[in-house]
Amino acid sequence: MLVVVNSLSSFQIYAMPVFDNLELRFTSCMNKPCPRWLRSGFRIFFGCFAFFIAVALPFLPSLAGLLGGIAVPITLAYPCFMWILIKKPCKNSAIFHWLLGSLGIVLSISIVTGAIWNIATIGIQVHFFKPE
Repeated sequence: MLVVVNSLSSFQIYAMPVFDNLELRFTSCMNKPCPRWLRSGFRIFFGCFAFFIAVALPFLPSLAGLLGGIAVPITLAYPCFMWILIKKPCKNSAIFHWLLGSLGIVLSISIVTGAIWNIATIGIQVHFFKPE
């Protein structure tokens, strides 16, 4: 039950950039604010589309480690390196951020390697429109 509650609440948070992008495109094309009924329609459409993808491609959870490993540098390494580029610190003061960014890259490589190893040993059973 807690998993369901967590999933329902996190879906709104992770889908918010998609909703904002759809509303931004509407307002830039029509030069007027997006009505409430259309915003609700965007959210319902996106929810149905996400549900369709989840049912049509039930093997995506087995790829979660691979996708997560590819996305890890955005969270762990990118901010460290961007801080160095933006702030331009002294020579020795940036070493901590270089170490954290490098650790993020190494962690990402190890996660991707482990995910590929897991996929190679276990394999992916593809059953379209037949979730198990």
